[in-house]
Amino acid sequence: MKHIGLKIIACIFGIALWFYVVSARTTEIDMEVPLVFARLPETLAIASRPASNISITIKGSAIDLIRLKAARNGAAKIVVDLHGMTLGTQRFLLSEENFVAPDFPRVHYVSSDRVAALEIELDTRIKRTVPVHLKNTFEAKDGFTIIGTPILEPDTITIAGARSALTRIFEITTSDDRYKELSNDQAYEFPLDFSKLPPYVYPSDSTVKVKISVQPLVRTSFQGIPVQLIGQYDHSKYSLKPATATVEVSGGRGALSQIRQTDIQLFVEFNRFAIEDADSLAPTVRILGSVKGFQVHPEKFYLKKENVSDSLSVEETK
Repeated sequence: MKHIGLKIIACIFGIALWFYVVSARTTEIDMEVPLVFARLPETLAIASRPASNISITIKGSAIDLIRLKAARNGAAKIVVDLHGMTLGTQRFLLSEENFVAPDFPRVHYVSSDRVAALEIELDTRIKRTVPVHLKNTFEAKDGFTIIGTPILEPDTITIAGARSALTRIFEITTSDDRYKELSNDQAYEFPLDFSKLPPYVYPSDSTVKVKISVQPLVRTSFQGIPVQLIGQYDHSKYSLKPATATVEVSGGRGALSQIRQTDIQLFVEFNRFAIEDADSLAPTVRILGSVKGFQVHPEKFYLKKENVSDSLSVEETK
């Protein structure tokens, strides 16, 4: 028992010696590292879809490999130099020169069993402006209404990349989130959805801003709005009955306060009576302003034709 301390110390030294010998031994492991393209000419762009990561075999001391595996992403990578490349498909053989791990100089590239060589297609680099499509939906709370159409800022973005890739891109969309129960003005900033973009396409913006105007919902009635009969017809014989209408308009309080009676137009086209074979028709309504809905009273108007014989008898009496 009196030598147990020495035995423990000897055991610890033995384990340390074993660990030192094992950790200093050169070994190989497989590791997935980022694939990076460097010094691409400004007039060219990558048109193919190379993998963003690549699996390689590396060698080094066990301790270095353990530290490298535990290091941040990008501590080791495969770098392909594209300087001086031309249009078309380029082929690159991977070697020790492509392996970069600046903090681990004693770790070396061995091979890449899955990808011995890379093929990269290069195309002309262009820029293109495409519209942004708002996929988010907005709903006002009961008793409120959204005024106008939500406006994006910016409503277009510029994308840069290979010509063959950009010609297939017609718009960029936002997320499709839904916003409910809005009761006041709101301003949002939405990320753009780049999930469907080809690789190596670079947008000028990553977010857009949207302003939503929300007002209390009110109703206002406008009476005595004239209903016009338009088209080619004998104005002395035909007219509409009744000649005026009441229009009930619903919308935001602020928006309706700016609408005047002269901003509401009602008209019926004369030839519609013959085309639709009807003696009464609903009028076409035009309202200059932002409204949520409207209702016309009465809903339909009759085509009135003056009796020609009665007119002649009146003339004869005179």
